[in-house]
Amino acid sequence: MVATRIFLILLLALPISLWATHNRAGEITVAQIGNCSDLTLRVTVTTYTKASSFAADRDSVEVFWGDGTKQWLYRTNGPIGPGGIPFGEELPNDIKKNLYVGIHVYPARATYRISMNDPNRIDDILNVNYPNSVSIPFYIETIYTFLNPQFQGCNSTPVLLQPPIDFGCVGRTFVHNPNASDPDKDSLSYHLIVPLQKQGTVVPKYQYPNQIGSGGPNTLTLNPVTGELRWETPLVAGEYNIAMIIVEYRNGVALDTIIRDMQVLVKDCNNNPPVIETVEEICVIAGDTLELDVLAKDVDAGQKVLLTALGGPFIDAFSPSLFFAPATAATPPVSGVFFWPTVCEHISKQPYSVVFKAVDNDASSPLADLHTLLIKVVGPPPRDVKANPGKDTVTVSWESPYRCEDAANDFFRGFSVWRRIGSNPFAIDTCTPGLAGQGYTRIAFSQKTRERPIYLHRRGC
Repeated sequence: MVATRIFLILLLALPISLWATHNRAGEITVAQIGNCSDLTLRVTVTTYTKASSFAADRDSVEVFWGDGTKQWLYRTNGPIGPGGIPFGEELPNDIKKNLYVGIHVYPARATYRISMNDPNRIDDILNVNYPNSVSIPFYIETIYTFLNPQFQGCNSTPVLLQPPIDFGCVGRTFVHNPNASDPDKDSLSYHLIVPLQKQGTVVPKYQYPNQIGSGGPNTLTLNPVTGELRWETPLVAGEYNIAMIIVEYRNGVALDTIIRDMQVLVKDCNNNPPVIETVEEICVIAGDTLELDVLAKDVDAGQKVLLTALGGPFIDAFSPSLFFAPATAATPPVSGVFFWPTVCEHISKQPYSVVFKAVDNDASSPLADLHTLLIKVVGPPPRDVKANPGKDTVTVSWESPYRCEDAANDFFRGFSVWRRIGSNPFAIDTCTPGLAGQGYTRIAFSQKTRERPIYLHRRGC
């Protein structure tokens, strides 16, 4: 009995941080469900926590819907735990992934701030209120806008396919990409921000990772178009948090924003990351099959490399892409083939993003290289175009039906006819179809290719 009491007293004397340390990273994503006129959202809160912090584990989190209401959402992933609630997914390096999913019906068509706040981050984050980061709350939010269904259609936020936990080595270039894929094919931009501890309030004593350490090159950049985060190079081992805001645009107007609060674990290690070799940008005409070689190399003898790929084309509903590569880590060079039989439904003003990842099997500190590929899918040109002159008109016609006229997403609207005084034998660019900027003027537009040809008055043509 005495031993038991002493043991209990010792437990009570342990630092509170042992019990409270918890949040590493996370974000909130939103999907509009039902039809476009419905005001129903499915919200997914994703967090990454410290697996060994059992006392701070959350089987539910409180979500603020932005309309004056709030709700506790229960965890939905992993094996079933106490009380019948899933336990979450335990990962290596003392990490647990948690998914909390809920459905909410809103009262009106407007813009809403959906948020989640938790009392504690993990301890000893080097760039957040160091050395007392454990006492700083973890806050993430997503701002979502309901659109007019008659004129603007549905709206869902992008999903972030690359996990927000990553690893680096002192003196080695670190690369990360959230690999955001928007189901509505809206354009996205990426920007670094200071992490938040509550709405509108940044965490105290924050330093960007490149502000810690001295004695070598130390820069941190985030490509606003591709989302590629590059840190050249970490100088001090430890755990860092980086936050970014992802802004979604439609027709040049900002709709939604997602805050991703991520963590980078930097170690002292004698390892070099693999290197991926492939193109960075490519264009393809809808209906053609894209087949692209990808190669991963590693200068460290005896190591093996796992080559994988993630991105919007792999989760496409019409004709998903495939990536053929060894299923397990193999001796480099490791070859892979990206294969995508595109269809008309893939036509988009915005490029698709695919992120290839090569990670080595170093026993103590596995490192990875990420390579972002941008793919633009453009519409095929009309076939059998003819211009037949008449007395006062020129009749322009083409093969009907047009190859992409019946695309499921109703992307095709029609053809325009342009004219120019004098010739301009410019080189055709598959990535930039059309005649804008080449000295031509649009003089006619046909919405329905199956109706009738376009008749043009010859004067001035």
